[in-house]
This record gives sequence, structure tokens and C-alpha cells, in this order.
Amino acid sequence: MKRALATLVVGDRCRHDFADRAAPSFRAYAKAHGLSLVVLDRLIDPSPQGTSRSPAWQKCLLFHHPKLRACDQVLWLDADIVIHPDAPDVFDGLPPGTLGAVEQFSSPSREAYAAALEKTRRHLARNGLSAPDDSTPEAFYRHYGYSDGPDAVVQTGVMVLTPEAHAPAMAAAYAENRRPDSRDMLFEMRPLSYHLLRAGPVRWLSPRFNTLWATALCNHYPFLMDPAFLAAGRDRPDLLARLKAACLQTVFDDAYFLHFAGVGQDMRYLLPPQIL
Repeated sequence: MKRALATLVVGDRCRHDFADRAAPSFRAYAKAHGLSLVVLDRLIDPSPQGTSRSPAWQKCLLFHHPKLRACDQVLWLDADIVIHPDAPDVFDGLPPGTLGAVEQFSSPSREAYAAALEKTRRHLARNGLSAPDDSTPEAFYRHYGYSDGPDAVVQTGVMVLTPEAHAPAMAAAYAENRRPDSRDMLFEMRPLSYHLLRAGPVRWLSPRFNTLWATALCNHYPFLMDPAFLAAGRDRPDLLARLKAACLQTVFDDAYFLHFAGVGQDMRYLLPPQIL
């Protein structure tokens, strides 16, 4: 069976962060589990539509790449993910044609995710900012213009996909333009989740396959977002870096794939794992 691990690395900052932290773990995981590693380093769609939106949308066109189209299954990982050296085979027991993903609202549990959402809203409000109230899957989809959204949400940073089963749904998601592209809309995630969950069966993976650092940060280390605490540490950036590294390592030790969605700047604080 032909299987691959694919990601997209576009832009100097993304390339630097990926090469420095994520790439060694991707290579090690691909080697350990017999996967071809495909790192896309340019936009699949360079048209005005492609260049006017976040590169995150390009994952919807993943199977335009001939090597990936020829695979039986493909593991898609966002480039802001670091894989634990002991992570198991994500394909284990997952048949072709079944979507494998982590359910956003259940990661790491429904209670923990809801708590992180509320803390995020309060943090934004203190800083004069706001975001859509995505407290339920129904609200999540409604904010993109869907009135019939599923009762679950695919966290699209980690997906196990099959070309013939999922390429049409991904293309349909790419064609959507119900809302302007923005971080508040989570770029491609709302339409891609919507269409994928209508394309066929899904098997929800352990949340450890898509551990969100942002959720752990809100729930367990909120002081690392406190402006007063950060200001107090400006005179000793080395101590602040060591503290953040220790917090990150604690989360990483319990993760399979640690995802830095929305807080990519923190990847530099994760100490490089020893890849044997």
C-alpha cells in the first residue's frame, strides 16, 4: 500500500521554522512508518484566487500533485507541527476511504476545549479584540454561512485522506467564498470540515494526534500570555525562554503530534528532540 506524509511550506518564516524544528521529526516519522515524505514548497494554485488567500487553503488541492494522487492514503500535517519520537502509526486500523482526524470540540476533551475557548474570548476582550463565538459546532459552521452544519468539526491540521474519496470534497471546499478569508474564519477550516464530513465515513483519532498548544496554553499556562508577567521577564529573556520550554516539553511528552496553530512563534522554544 502506497502511503505518504505531506505538508506545505511557503514563505521564508515558515521555511525557517519548519526546517529548524518540524522537519527532523517529519523525516524520522516517515522513515519509521514507511511513508514517502512530500514537502510542497510552492503554491499549488498560483492564480489570483490562490495568492489572495492564506496558503492554508492549498491543502484542499493536495491531490493535484501526481505523486500524492497515486497514493492509497496520505497523512496531511500542517507545517507548524512537531512529531514526538515515540508517536505511533496514525494509519493503524484506518482503512482507505475513511477520513482520519481529531474532532476539534473534543480535544483534549469537550470540557477542556470549552474552557480554553472561554479563556481565549476573555483574553481577547481584555486586549480590545473579539472573535466569533464558536462555542458549538452549529455556531462554528453558521459563521461561515452554513445553516445545516454537522455536529462535529474536523481540526484540519492533521488528516488521513484517500484521493478518490476525499479529493472532490476538498475541491468543493476550495471553491467556497461565503466569507472573506481571515484568521477569525480559521482560513479553510470551516468549509473543508463541512465538505469532508459529508464525503463519507470518519474515524476520530486520539486527540494526542493533534495536541493544540494553544489549548494547553490557555488552560494550564495562562501566565505565559499575561502582559504583566511577560513585561517582568523582559530583563531576563533567557529565564522566560527556559520556562516556556519547560511548559512546552511537558505538553509535548504527552502528545503524538504537537500543533502550534495560531501560536507558531512558540515553536522556537521547543527544544529539538533527539532523533536517533
